[in-house]
Amino acid sequence: MNNSLKKFQAWRSRRQHRTEQRSLERWEKTRARGKAQFVFRGALAYGLTMAGVLDVINNIFDGVTKYSLLSNAIFYVIIGLVIALVTWWDMEGKYKVALIDARVKASPSGELPPHSHPSQITLINQN
Repeated sequence: MNNSLKKFQAWRSRRQHRTEQRSLERWEKTRARGKAQFVFRGALAYGLTMAGVLDVINNIFDGVTKYSLLSNAIFYVIIGLVIALVTWWDMEGKYKVALIDARVKASPSGELPPHSHPSQITLINQN
């Protein structure tokens, strides 16, 4: 019984690692398109979806809507902006942690190599 539990936990751990890896790979492609596009698309998707769904629900259950579809759309697009920005910051944090982990694993000593400051970079003259 204990052996089966260990196998299950190992399988789950591998599956979670693969899922996180795919998520970060998708994020790398998303962030390459830019923050503005991500936030704009996320805000529109969230705002228009919420406004539409709430309009349908209000019409089905109440028969009338308290607010116009346009005012709901504007309100939820603004909320969508906030959600998209928070999502961007969260994914960027996870992405940076993954990059640091990759640098640590690549280091022979297992320690984080020193960060090079741009002023310390020297150009090699190739004459």
